[in-house]
Amino acid sequence: MEMTVVLKILGQSVGYNALHNRISSLWKLSKPFQLMDIENGYYLAKFQCFDGYEKVFM
Repeated sequence: MEMTVVLKILGQSVGYNALHNRISSLWKLSKPFQLMDIENGYYLAKFQCFDGYEKVFM
């Protein structure tokens, strides 16, 4: 859980696949990440390496 980010989607509801594709194109990470829907517009993004996690916050 140390390389996991909680995402909250504000405004319109977005489908899982659309969100995953959009995030992938924005972040352009070297290794894939897991996206988990945890209800009410919240998602968990879990990274495989620290570089991806760090890139999101910079």
